[in-house]
Amino acid sequence: MADDEDIDDDLGASAQQKSSKIVSLLLFVNIVISGFALFKILALPSEPVIVNTISADAEEEVDPELPGPLHPFEPFLVNLNEPGGGRFLRVTIEVELKDEDALLALQNNERRIRDEILRYLSNLRVEATLGETNRLRIQDGIVGRIAPIVGEDEIKRIYLPDFVVQ
Repeated sequence: MADDEDIDDDLGASAQQKSSKIVSLLLFVNIVISGFALFKILALPSEPVIVNTISADAEEEVDPELPGPLHPFEPFLVNLNEPGGGRFLRVTIEVELKDEDALLALQNNERRIRDEILRYLSNLRVEATLGETNRLRIQDGIVGRIAPIVGEDEIKRIYLPDFVVQ
């Protein structure tokens, strides 16, 4: 009888060790796969999405194919408007302008424009940042914040070469 109990204890301990090893192995594999997937997602080359904001009248005056002066902003890092917080958006914005005068107006008002963009971006929810359609809306929203400061027809395009939601 005592021998049967010892055998059962040995079998129970052996099964518990095996299940513990299996759980540890599965956890390790999950971490490796998740890390690899995250690396692949973050390593994807981000192509800028282009929004053309030139009106019909302005297209006659400025050739849209010729690039205008480009103003890159320092990257924006904002908390998204989510219950409980914890979600953020990192985005780099480049503004292509119609001419050098528009570039000078933007540079002279950069602090004000950066504040406007920060307030706009921090009011977004995660759902409003996902997908191409929403990114186009974000670009239009940025144009809507910058245009009154720089000039209504002075912005040719907005580029978002770096756009990460986490």
